[in-house]
Amino acid sequence: MTTIMIDPGHGGKDSGAVYGSYREKDFTLNIGLRVQQYLKKHYQATIFMTRTTDTYVSLSQRTSMATAQHADYFCSIHVNAGGGTGWESYIYNGTVPSETVDAQTVIHQHVMGEIGPKYGIRDRGKKRANFYVLRETSMSAILLENLFIDHSSDLKLLTDSTFIQDLSIAIGDGIASALHIPKKFIYKVIAGSFKNQFNAVDRVNHLSSHGIEAFIWKVTIDGEVYYRVQAGAFHHQDNAEERLKELKAIGITDAFILPTE
Repeated sequence: MTTIMIDPGHGGKDSGAVYGSYREKDFTLNIGLRVQQYLKKHYQATIFMTRTTDTYVSLSQRTSMATAQHADYFCSIHVNAGGGTGWESYIYNGTVPSETVDAQTVIHQHVMGEIGPKYGIRDRGKKRANFYVLRETSMSAILLENLFIDHSSDLKLLTDSTFIQDLSIAIGDGIASALHIPKKFIYKVIAGSFKNQFNAVDRVNHLSSHGIEAFIWKVTIDGEVYYRVQAGAFHHQDNAEERLKELKAIGITDAFILPTE
């Protein structure tokens, strides 16, 4: 399983860029946690964080943590400052494997494709720099500069929870796409699908008599209403297939597995 280290920049005594009452460290932690939560919920990956609270973590500690966890990819989250506007990504300006370059391209294009047109954000481009966390990581790494804390339009977006969620989802999906991480599925076992609700109730009672719990949920397909009987939901396909065998053993031949995100 792919292991990713999410690195919310700054923290604790290191506020990062400051503009009025706004601090970079708060924005980076918010975005980083949302990226972590999204990836854990939707993708088959192991996600670690260099920090999950407002604590100081040195640059060397960040890269050491990634190495200790055998991370396959390192993503550092930052917010820009200096009077500009827009979104940009960085990889190390020294020698890097082609996979690092390719991953930056995929992530950058995906994020900008999602937030650029919707929010009118300027694409500042794919860049390279001699940043510590890009130079000292033993795995492919990227650093994302998510808008400018000292630009009024950018700051308005950074304080908009809907934008932050859209941005975090775009980063998560971009990373997953770049690293070819499969989506996480729930394998539902459907023990029959009926147009007549009473038939669905009979099926639930039949399952109950054999010690199998089930429930009915209604679905509309091509304008037709069906009553589906669900007899289990599993994270692993093998477990769903075992349940399917149980159903067939008690005479239910129309059962099937329905993978869903």
